[in-house]
Amino acid sequence: MDTQRVLPREYRIRSGRLAAVYLAAGVGLPTAGLPIWTEEDIPGWVRTLGTLLLLALLGWLVLAARSSSTSADLKGIRVRGMVRSRRLAWEDIHDLRAVPNPSAAMGQGQPRIISYMYGRDGRRVQLMYLDDNHVAVDREIAALRVAWERHRGDGWSPNAAADRRIDSRSRREGSLLRALSWALMSVLAAVVLFLVLLFTDSDAMSPEWILIIPVVVFLVVWIGSSLRGRNQ
Repeated sequence: MDTQRVLPREYRIRSGRLAAVYLAAGVGLPTAGLPIWTEEDIPGWVRTLGTLLLLALLGWLVLAARSSSTSADLKGIRVRGMVRSRRLAWEDIHDLRAVPNPSAAMGQGQPRIISYMYGRDGRRVQLMYLDDNHVAVDREIAALRVAWERHRGDGWSPNAAADRRIDSRSRREGSLLRALSWALMSVLAAVVLFLVLLFTDSDAMSPEWILIIPVVVFLVVWIGSSLRGRNQ
C-alpha cells in the first residue's frame, strides 16, 4: 500500500451521529431543567443561573463532538479530543491497535471496537472516531500502520518497557471487562431466581439480593481474573 495514497487521513463524527447529539441535547435541556423551572421555592436568579449553566454544558458537548477528530499526515497523528489535543510524530509512536471497547455494554450505540495510538512510554491516546461506528477499523488501522512503518525512520526500535506497560493495561482491562460481563449476566439470573421464588411463595431470597449477587460476582471474577493474569 503506497503511503501517498494513504495520507492524509481524517476521522470525524458522522452526520447521522451528530444529529443524534443534537437530539440528545434538545431532549436533555428540558429534562434537566424541569426541576429548576418548576420548583417555586428556587429564587429567580438561581433559576436563571442554572438554565445558563445547562445551556453552556450542552452547547460545549455539541461543539466538542463536532470539533473532535483524528487526523494523520506526513508528520504524524493528531487527536483533537473534547478537552485537549495530542500530536505524536511517527517516530514517537510505539504502536497502533484496535481493541474491544470496555464500555460497549454500558449503553446502546456504543462502539464495540475502538482504537489507540501508544507513545514510546506506553501511554495511549484514543483515536477519536476511529471505531466501528464510523469506519472499517481493521482497514484504517492497517493503513495507518503502513504510514507509521514508512515514516517512523530507520532508527526506530521497539521499547520493551512500553510493551510491558501496554500488556499490563490490557490484562487489567480484560479482567474488568470479564467481571462486568459476568455481573450483568448475574443480574438477569438473580431477577429470574427471585421471581421463581416469589411465585412459589418462598421467602428464601429478599429483593436486596438482586443487587448483592452482581456485586459479589463482579468482585470474585475480577479478583480471580487479575490474580490469574499476574501469574501468567
